Amino acid sequence: MRTAKLITMGCKANQYDTQSMRETLQRNGYLLVDEKMSEQQTDLYLINTCTVTNVADQKARQAIRKAIRRHPNAKVLVTGCYAESDREAIEKIPGVTFVFGNREKADFQDYLDILHAETPASTEEVPYIPNPLLSIEPVQHDVIREHARFSKGVSDAGKRTRALIKVQDGCSAFCTYCIIPYVRGRMTSRPLNDITEEAHRIADSGIKEVVITGVHLGAYGMDTGRDKDIADILEHIHDIEGIERIRFSSIEPMYFPDTLGERMAALPKCMPHFHLPLQAGSDDVLRQMRRRYTTAEFAHLVENLRRVFGDDVGITTDIMVGFPGETDAHFEESCQFVEEIGFSQLHVFRYSPRKGTPAATYPNQVSPHVSAARSQTMIALGERLNTAFRERMLGKQKAVLIEASREGENNHLAGFTDNYLRVLVDVPESAINQIQRVTLGALEGDCIAAA
Repeated sequence: MRTAKLITMGCKANQYDTQSMRETLQRNGYLLVDEKMSEQQTDLYLINTCTVTNVADQKARQAIRKAIRRHPNAKVLVTGCYAESDREAIEKIPGVTFVFGNREKADFQDYLDILHAETPASTEEVPYIPNPLLSIEPVQHDVIREHARFSKGVSDAGKRTRALIKVQDGCSAFCTYCIIPYVRGRMTSRPLNDITEEAHRIADSGIKEVVITGVHLGAYGMDTGRDKDIADILEHIHDIEGIERIRFSSIEPMYFPDTLGERMAALPKCMPHFHLPLQAGSDDVLRQMRRRYTTAEFAHLVENLRRVFGDDVGITTDIMVGFPGETDAHFEESCQFVEEIGFSQLHVFRYSPRKGTPAATYPNQVSPHVSAARSQTMIALGERLNTAFRERMLGKQKAVLIEASREGENNHLAGFTDNYLRVLVDVPESAINQIQRVTLGALEGDCIAAA
């Protein structure tokens, strides 16, 4: 039996794509091998890369070389955003068999057919195979890319208790720092009937929670005349028997539909947690980023969500520090705004110039030591806000979906509340993939121990 190992880097959209390709491998008779079992050789190694920062590129190259070094006889396939942005550099790495971009993930079966036909008689050296299915040129940062394409979807989430459903791909916002529109294509909505059919398959597999994911969720339907929007997806999935929880992975504030909060609140299966990427708490910096909203508009959105869902709603965000031209005053504005909003969790990123994006050529680039110091300050603020939010939840009863993961000093099973707090619960293995009502007892590291 052929064996395969997979590694996924980056966002949930990439995680979804890997799951789809995983199922294709399984249909072709591949046995999926855990990457932690590094001593076990494999026939195929698939690396789904990210390119959101220079560090992501570096990690991708390291992962590719590590796979080739540990599995010298494997066919090494590289895909994802870094494969789009710098395909030529990857092709030059000795030992790489195939490189294909995001849009070509939908052709993964064709690539397997080619690989099986091209299997060399000797496995001492696996040659690079030029991409015969390539229908687009490598990324050109001064042009708008084609629309994204979708695979046939997934059937289940394997051993997980949550399943991802990708409902759109690509982005047409073109924030000045971001390479994603160039490597994932234009904003493209997936047909609603395909989404609901996939949700039915996932429900039939026993999965209770689905996470709606994509690159620009709030823009769903914009490319099709807004005949359907993201709330229509939620309403269709909500009626599926077996699905008990529905979440968003991340939704951009600039395209958050006006009625989305109210429509979600009318659907009990929709979880009260929103990841709203702020990026900066200074209006000057937001304008330079081309984010298309002000801090006042962002604050109004959060205020409305808290009005609709109550103060327990989880509001998490991404914050970028060190954007070109960000002064000490701008950074202080961001800190004050983050404090005022009172996020339940922050993901802090240092600005990384991406070749071909406007911000990479901006003057007044912030020095690395300044951005590093700002990052530490913002991380500390985020930790303080996260602790305060979790402390407010102590003593409350929350529903927790139990996962097959043991954590904490007592090695208890873990799961998430509706507002996305990690909870440790002393329950037997039979509780895995069940929703338990627990009282939140005490903080334990990054988690909360059930009483």
